[in-house]
This record gives sequence, C-alpha cells and structure tokens, in this order.
Amino acid sequence: MFEILILLVVFGVGFFVGETLFAWRIRHLIYKEAKEQGIIIEFDDKPTIDKLFVERTNDMMYLYEYEANTFICQGKTLDELASLAQKYKNIKYAIVLHDEEMLMFVDGSVKEKE
Repeated sequence: MFEILILLVVFGVGFFVGETLFAWRIRHLIYKEAKEQGIIIEFDDKPTIDKLFVERTNDMMYLYEYEANTFICQGKTLDELASLAQKYKNIKYAIVLHDEEMLMFVDGSVKEKE
C-alpha cells in the first residue's frame, strides 16, 4: 500500500513539473516568433488611470486630458462623457476634475469619490 502512495506522489510531481516545463516552452516559442515578426508583447498587471478634466460651455460638457490638454469627447451629462471616453479612447479608469470636485470614471460609468 505504501508503494502505491509513493508511486502516486511521484507521478503527481512528475506531471506538475512536465506541465510547467511544457507551458514555459510554449511561452518561449510564442515570444521568439513574435520577436521575429516584430511584434512586441507586454503584459501590464497595473491598469492605467488617466487624469481628465471637464470644461462646461452653455449646456455642453467637454472632456480633456489634464496634462496634455487634449480633447477627448463632448456630451451633455457626465455619464455620457464616461461612456464616450471608453468608447472612443478606450479609457477604462480615470480621475476627473469637474467643478472643483473629483470624480472617477470606471468602465464607462461615473463613480463619486467616497
């Protein structure tokens, strides 16, 4: 009985090591092929948080990047600005200055700072 248990443990460890080695080899081949094709593969675990501000003129709101002062989109409500920013510029997370108040855009919707 003890021999069977040892055999199962050795088989499990061997399977895990083989699976890890196989995954490493596949990853290495993908990176090598991408490098030969001129493709850069990067994985960011940290999301980018954009800094934006809202400028109001009459009944229209304009959304700009804070540092570059670049126009992003326009709309009548903050919710519309959040969804358009995600749609047109792929802005998933942002801190937004609006009338001396800080807001957050998260996945195309407005979240108030708590």
